Amino acid sequence: MALLETTEILQLNDKVHTFVLINPNQVDDDDVDLFVVQPPAVERDPAHRAPIESIVGPLCTACRGAFEYFSFWLDNFKSGVKEAADKLQPACLIHEGAKTLQAGEDAQCHLCVLLMANLRVKRIATRSIDQCNIEMCWQSKEPKPARLHFALTHRGHPRSSSNYWNILKLKLQNSSEFDETLLGITTTSQGLERHSNTKSEQSRDNALQWLKRCQENEDGNHTQCDPPSQGWLPTRLLDVASAMTTSTVKLVQPRDDPDAFVAGQKYVTLSHCWGAWGGAELPVLTTENLSERLGGGLPVSLLPQTFNDALQVAHWFNVRWLWIDSLCILQDSNEDWQREAIMMYEVYKNALLNISADDSPDARWGCFRERQPLAVIPMHLRFPDQDGGAFWLLPDTHAVFDSVTESPLAKRGWVFQERQLSRRVLHFTSSELVWECCAKAPYFASETFPGGTPFKTAFNGKSKFQSRTTFERPSSSPELYATWRTICEEYSTKVFSHVRDKLVALSGLAQEFEIAFPDDTYVAGMWRSTLPGSLLWESSASSSRLLTGDYIAPSWSWVSIDGPITPSGPGSSRTHSLVDVTSVAAVPVIPSKPTALLQSASIALRCYLRPVEVRPDYEKKPWYMMAMGGGKSHKLLVKDEDGRETACISNFHSDAFHYSFDVEADEDSGPESVSGYFLPLRVTQPTDSSPMAVSGLLVEAASDDGSVYRRVGVLRVYGSHCYRLKYKARKVGQESVWADLSRLLKPTHERLTEVRGEEHGETSETARSGDLTEEQESELEMSENKIGDNDGGNQVGEPRVEVDLNPVSALERLYALDAALDESELALEFERLVPQQITLI
Repeated sequence: MALLETTEILQLNDKVHTFVLINPNQVDDDDVDLFVVQPPAVERDPAHRAPIESIVGPLCTACRGAFEYFSFWLDNFKSGVKEAADKLQPACLIHEGAKTLQAGEDAQCHLCVLLMANLRVKRIATRSIDQCNIEMCWQSKEPKPARLHFALTHRGHPRSSSNYWNILKLKLQNSSEFDETLLGITTTSQGLERHSNTKSEQSRDNALQWLKRCQENEDGNHTQCDPPSQGWLPTRLLDVASAMTTSTVKLVQPRDDPDAFVAGQKYVTLSHCWGAWGGAELPVLTTENLSERLGGGLPVSLLPQTFNDALQVAHWFNVRWLWIDSLCILQDSNEDWQREAIMMYEVYKNALLNISADDSPDARWGCFRERQPLAVIPMHLRFPDQDGGAFWLLPDTHAVFDSVTESPLAKRGWVFQERQLSRRVLHFTSSELVWECCAKAPYFASETFPGGTPFKTAFNGKSKFQSRTTFERPSSSPELYATWRTICEEYSTKVFSHVRDKLVALSGLAQEFEIAFPDDTYVAGMWRSTLPGSLLWESSASSSRLLTGDYIAPSWSWVSIDGPITPSGPGSSRTHSLVDVTSVAAVPVIPSKPTALLQSASIALRCYLRPVEVRPDYEKKPWYMMAMGGGKSHKLLVKDEDGRETACISNFHSDAFHYSFDVEADEDSGPESVSGYFLPLRVTQPTDSSPMAVSGLLVEAASDDGSVYRRVGVLRVYGSHCYRLKYKARKVGQESVWADLSRLLKPTHERLTEVRGEEHGETSETARSGDLTEEQESELEMSENKIGDNDGGNQVGEPRVEVDLNPVSALERLYALDAALDESELALEFERLVPQQITLI
């Protein structure tokens, strides 16, 4: 839905207190952000309060007052007296700045503890909080609001939807429905007690219970959580037993010492951040110290804290072997690194579990954390005036695992694959231990929810891809390809210390999907069957092309971009391809590992090219041309083969055209124009509510003979501007060419005309006569030069009709798609475009 400015909302209804902002990543229909238009009163009427009781932890004066006001509002709403409820704003001020919030945390106020823990997870500094108000609000459409929203708004800026951050949402759930879940695993007697350190026996016991439940598989949902091949072992492993008994950790190579693995082959892995410190200071394995590590070992005292803690956690599970990348891969051997990097997906896939040091930016920080125990216990409130009803205030689905998804480790590229491929992951976050495994249904537990999360979805609604239900779908399932697009989009946001790793760190996931796509071919992050539509991915404004001495990926692959991308879907039934993909080729560095490092990759296309130039508005600064989307009065110039300008499209309307460059703009000295070629990939038929659209790539020549090109961006042209890309007046001396083209396309136009005539009661002869009345000519002129005002601009003329274009060739689709053009216009305005064979690199 369109967002309105604050003033617009007030003009619509002066009684409006809140405005719902739809969250683009919402998990369910109720999961929205709220914006409170009118600021809540600093001082509330003392009579506007009803008693509440906090069952678990105490509340400070400010937080208690907020809940008492909410209880009073709830009483009025339930009473059925709408007028009384309308006079009460569904929002209240809790804290002005950080001072009282921190004081409440120090005094063990349950809500203040939860708010501060949430703000720390989001890395919001105290000095920033001190300039903000903290408010509580809720939707007023239901008698029992499902959620309480806690938001920050900066006092020094105008109140608007962009100055209102929903930092925490607590969902009200009836106590009777969730007591067993929240009281923990039934075989323990922990109840609601939580220790102040995640290294405690209580935390350890939770972790052991989670593993036990998974391995025992009493509900039959955890079959896939056990590694498929118990006999597979990494090239090298660390001996946990020697570290615990001798304070020296020895390196063991299973192929050289098979007897050491007779008693047990189970091992665990560690995911951690290297950071700048790690790159310089970690006691890495090298060719020089390999013999020493295999013989005498490495003193535990020389290990960073995270590695020491990982040894301790492995000991919790009575597992003898541990795998850590920096201590098990030769860091100065390119040959060893390439071999081990390719096998890394097997390392994580076959491990008993993965230890994830989420909250540590480098290995000095360790896994365990001190914490406020109340931060991992949900609030429990009783409202005496509501029939004595008690409610748990549960973190919303987005917030349940913020400590995982917002952590330093979650930003790292390699870790994305490690988490997806691991059968079980034990997360060590800033406040608690979190468990996840790849059960039939997504299974997550934490110290907040030791018996398992009560929500159907977690981690922003995205389960681990290898849940059994994911791969039980047919290989042609659109949902499975959609899962891959989701993986690519999320993966593109990750950070790499070495950009050369970008394809390698995705290769494990690619190999898993190759099993699901036996008839498809993987090349540079993309699947052959999804071409050419998947070439229309877009990079964000902050992204840029990877510039490195090493070959990373072809320009047409999203892997070549450093930064977030938006993948392109398969299109709709109205979408038709304008190119033929004749071949896809790739040369891997290691021939047997085509999903990993590449020497080169290319796509051969039979397509059409139009010379184009994107210029800025010269009344603006030159770099405005690099802005994303429209709205800056940019111009799109279409040139003929001699370089002469044949059309000028001004972006007076937001739907005229949209372009996205793969390169980052230089705001001080950006080029004054970008020249290249438009390579149309597909066209989407218009409807009564949306204009025609031609989508394609902006490319530049990469060879002197015009046969090789590189992608530099994406261009989409809408509405009547599509015609200008397709048509122009004939040149003298080309009559025979136009006659041949007209003869080729005439059957297509006759089919279109027949369908149009059947739909609108026209006679065939009238429709095909080629004689236009003055009124028809006027309508045609308007359709070519004006964008309508109704959400994307319907073209002037007859309503659109659906036409089966599957049997129509790409050439015919490009020239003859629009049903508003008839044979006479076809003969009058064609541009001679010759399809050509090119290579994209």
